[in-house]
Amino acid sequence: MALPALLGQVHSHLEEVRNDPRKSLNDKLLEHVDRQVTETIEESWRDTLLNQLSDLLPTLQQDPTPVTNLINVLTLPATYDFTRVLTIQPPVDFTAGFTSSLPSINLAVLSLLEKATYRKSDIDIVAGKADVVAALVKLWLCTPDTAVAGRAHDVIVGLLLANEGEHTMSDSGIMDEGLIWRRILRDRDIYGSIFSICSLNTAGQEGPLSKREKTVSQARLLDMLLKIDSSPVRTSQIPEIEQQFGVNNGGLLHFAAIHMVEYQDDVLMHMTLIEFYANYLGTSHTYALHFLRSNGLHDRALAYYLEPEKQDSLDLTYLYGASAKYLSTYCSTFPQDLLPSPLAGHILSRVTQAVENTSSIQWAQGKIPKHDLRVLVSLPRVMLIPRTQASSPLFLIPVKPANPDAFAALAHILHGSHGGKPEERAAARALYYLEMENISTFWGRVVAAADTVALKESALSALSLIGAVITAKWSPLPDTEPSGSTPFRLPSEGELASKCNAASLPKSGIEAIMSQPALGIVVPYLMRPPQSFGNLVSGGRGDVESAVYQIAAAKHDVLTLLHMKLKAWVGTRAEGQEMVAAVERRVMQGAMGGTGEVGGRVGTMES
Repeated sequence: MALPALLGQVHSHLEEVRNDPRKSLNDKLLEHVDRQVTETIEESWRDTLLNQLSDLLPTLQQDPTPVTNLINVLTLPATYDFTRVLTIQPPVDFTAGFTSSLPSINLAVLSLLEKATYRKSDIDIVAGKADVVAALVKLWLCTPDTAVAGRAHDVIVGLLLANEGEHTMSDSGIMDEGLIWRRILRDRDIYGSIFSICSLNTAGQEGPLSKREKTVSQARLLDMLLKIDSSPVRTSQIPEIEQQFGVNNGGLLHFAAIHMVEYQDDVLMHMTLIEFYANYLGTSHTYALHFLRSNGLHDRALAYYLEPEKQDSLDLTYLYGASAKYLSTYCSTFPQDLLPSPLAGHILSRVTQAVENTSSIQWAQGKIPKHDLRVLVSLPRVMLIPRTQASSPLFLIPVKPANPDAFAALAHILHGSHGGKPEERAAARALYYLEMENISTFWGRVVAAADTVALKESALSALSLIGAVITAKWSPLPDTEPSGSTPFRLPSEGELASKCNAASLPKSGIEAIMSQPALGIVVPYLMRPPQSFGNLVSGGRGDVESAVYQIAAAKHDVLTLLHMKLKAWVGTRAEGQEMVAAVERRVMQGAMGGTGEVGGRVGTMES
């Protein structure tokens, strides 16, 4: 059916439903229109249908999803902006749409309001509609539908961030926010509703929300604050409201982070709160660290990891991992704050103890200190440089028995991609050679794991470790030994060479792989054809063949990386061209030794 005729049929059908609410919607007809309508539809038809749908929706006595879907399709084009939304007749009742109990209506009205986020003048129009903003905020915090809550969150964040550039400093030194910020943070009803909805002190007073439902609202507010953190939420807006909820000097951030959650009685919300602290710290704002530290939240979040013996055992079950996440975020985000502090030594001792207390049997069974590994790999690499012989927790990460998490941790540390900082790349290089010196069987065990098809995850992780060293982003060490007596420092080039009983050491990952001990172990392994199904004990073909191929493909990807790096390193020098050619021939044979199977995941592995 031609589009104009189809639209005419839809128009007539909607008119019939409007005149007789008992008449059922023709779902198939409306779905057919959904598939046919494009940006090429005549605008007069678009306006006619939208006006008709806007008139029909409030009186509809059946599932409105087909109608809301059609509204979404008709308003989808970017050219249909918020100005045009406001021309729909009868006007869109945003407040009624947000207070509806039907998610499809909520979502349709949210999609219309979202169009205001693209233009400041439209945001200002929304800011002028106090009832709409109030209903939007309440929908976001109170709806039981997670999809609706997520979309409402996105709309509010979009409005606020698009208007964020409007923050200006007034003559009195007070931050003057954009209109939508002022509507949410300076309107007593709206601002107060955020506090009352999220506070457990108002349970039973703010609508029908139970304590459990309020904790959902609390989590939504915490999530929002990570997106809109700026001066307006850090400072007091309406002191009388804030003081009612325990905030005597601060704003919405202080309420949510310090006073809102009754963490002593709710371990799950306490875990959510610590994860919020970690994510807030991860924004890299120096204010975040200052805020958390000055309010005692930094120490409280760390205590569950650093002082487990002082904690309730049940709390520790839930909070140890969250505390480790917070600590790892702190270590990786603010290393300059960590290194000079006494805390650094405490952390190193705690991590060392946790890894040291994990037996070989536990590593083999996968019962590993995963939270402690997370902290370990987040430490500035200079902290892992041993201050005495074999005193680094790095040396406690086993390469036998094979464990995928252990290999992943080693790959991260030795690759040296930590923020791209030269000192991190230099430390990674030093740690590689110290690891080789301390564990002489390192590469033999890694290759053995990579060649063990029965332990697929360990094999793939071992291959990733090989690839991480091949592509290692290392920097040179200082030429002279550092002066001073700081507990953590990089060795000089000469000092490292002396510890490794060498006159000099290769400068890059590819050079290290093309030097002993890796040259005699890793390179022959990569050049060797993969195991075939016939090499294995008979059994179920599907799973084993899948593992064989996945490992072979990953091995081929690493071989391709070796070829790329080797070719770049050798360049035009005559020496090494034969090796480049040999590796290239093996690459061209494909993953299983055939032709035309060049590895497809190289770009991902090298990044």
